[in-house]
Amino acid sequence: MAVYGTGKRAERRGGPDIFVKILGWLGVFGWFLMFVALFIIDRAKPEAEFILNKTARATLRNTWDQGLVTYLFYVMILGLFISIIGIVINTRRFHREDDRFRLTMILLGIISIFGIAKYLLPF
Repeated sequence: MAVYGTGKRAERRGGPDIFVKILGWLGVFGWFLMFVALFIIDRAKPEAEFILNKTARATLRNTWDQGLVTYLFYVMILGLFISIIGIVINTRRFHREDDRFRLTMILLGIISIFGIAKYLLPF
C-alpha cells in the first residue's frame, strides 16, 4: 500500500512489537549486570594502603578475594548469555528498513568474553 506521491509504503505497525521491547529490557538488564560486575571488582581487588592504615597498623588484604571473583565469573557468564539471546533476537527481527542492530548487545558480549577469559586464563 503506497502513500500517493511519495513512493513509500504506509506505516501499518502500531508501535514496537514484543521483540523490540524484549531487546530494550535485555540491554538494560545486561548493563545493570556490568555495573554489578564493576562493584564486585571494586570489592574483590586488593586493598590499597593509606597513611592511616600504616599508623593504625591495620592488616590489609593484598590478594584478590576469590569468593567475589567467582561471583564475578558467574555475572560475566550471565552477561554473555543475555548478549547471545539479544543478538539472536535482533538478527531474527532485523527485516525492515527502520530496524537497527543493537551494538550494545555486541559490546556486552565482548566485555563478558574478556571477563570470562581473564578468569579462566591467567594472563
